[in-house]
Amino acid sequence: MKLPGRILGIALTLAGLTGAWFLQGVSFQTVSAPEPEGISVSTTAKPLQLYCQGPLAELGGKDGTDLGSMALVGKADVRYRLGVGSLVSEPESRVTQGVAIVMASREQTTGTLTAAQSQLIQRPRMAGLAATNCGQPQAEGWLLNGMAGSGFESILHVANPNPVEVQIELVFHLATSSNSHLITLAPFESQQLSLASFVEAEPSFAIYFQSSGQKVSMALQNRSSAGLSATGVELKGPTAKASKSLAIPGFQILAAGLAKPALRIFNPGPDAANALVTYLGSGTNSDVVEIEVPAAGFAEVSPELQVGDYLVLIESDAELMAELYNPYVAKNFDFAWLTPAEAFTGELAMVVPSFAAKIAIANPGAEEITVLLTLDTGAQAISVPARSQLQVRVTGQSLLLESQGEYFVNLILTDPKGYAVITPRENQNLGSNIQVLVR
Repeated sequence: MKLPGRILGIALTLAGLTGAWFLQGVSFQTVSAPEPEGISVSTTAKPLQLYCQGPLAELGGKDGTDLGSMALVGKADVRYRLGVGSLVSEPESRVTQGVAIVMASREQTTGTLTAAQSQLIQRPRMAGLAATNCGQPQAEGWLLNGMAGSGFESILHVANPNPVEVQIELVFHLATSSNSHLITLAPFESQQLSLASFVEAEPSFAIYFQSSGQKVSMALQNRSSAGLSATGVELKGPTAKASKSLAIPGFQILAAGLAKPALRIFNPGPDAANALVTYLGSGTNSDVVEIEVPAAGFAEVSPELQVGDYLVLIESDAELMAELYNPYVAKNFDFAWLTPAEAFTGELAMVVPSFAAKIAIANPGAEEITVLLTLDTGAQAISVPARSQLQVRVTGQSLLLESQGEYFVNLILTDPKGYAVITPRENQNLGSNIQVLVR
């Protein structure tokens, strides 16, 4: 039966009133979704791989007259320290080319595997001690210790330790411009690249590298000369990541020599930055210097300090990178670039090449820390006061450091014919235990 419109309207109105009255006695509650819980997943870490670049490269032959030639010369000494586990293959102790050191391990630290290489070379155009940490390959990074201009030469060592081809983009950041270069490496291939044509003889430059996916190994070789005399050589891997706080242990001011030390600071950001540099002397005066670093540019300053040992601290309102050039005077001239050290807590293992060695242990913090140093001859506890460093002679083929506090380390090697500084890095892939958060 069809209701008249007026009766239907009244019926709907009464129904609405009845529904409203009924809802007055009903309360509603909003039910929130449960908080996501983490799920622990056990995974197998990739094999831990370190790479040693091998011998130094010589451009132009022994006398410098063989234009365009580039060759590796001599042999590099390789040392490694192995924790629990075994290597995929045993490396030679003296190598004529780059070498990968690989092991499979769930727990990956320097205590599991650490390595370093060294080479003392005496040739007419290249003389000194070059030693460096054999680090993990990287997909990207920065090299900041390039040297160009009269009397200086920089050669880039590039290696692809992977079974697939890789492309690497190199971006050269100069004081007033930048340029890029693309190189392709076949599986397990390595190359040495003279940088003279890329840096336009500018005394300061930085190199950013990025691979097409696979991780690669990079190191920068520098050579210096005065007239016909070789005055130093070094080989150094990528610098520390940009940070607002950097620490460089083991800086030494020696007697006046051929060149002055120089602190190079690079600002990769789009805005100018102010850096406060503190030189904390050990038994000598300290100094504080404020430096303005232009956007995407460099600042370089030679510290005016007395002879002695210093811990260098750099604090800034922006993330910066730094390297410290230090000349060495003994029977021969040599030099090294000191890289900002990595902060360690807990355990750190290092190998010690067969030269006179001392470890610089720094504590930039506000409280004293105790570091346990273990050598082949035994262990000793070392108290490092706040905002200071201690240097300790070390012997044997390896050392182990352990502390509950945060500490920074550089290993200093000296010889009548050379000088080098090794900066350790933690060796670790993605951990074996991952927590996944599901939302």
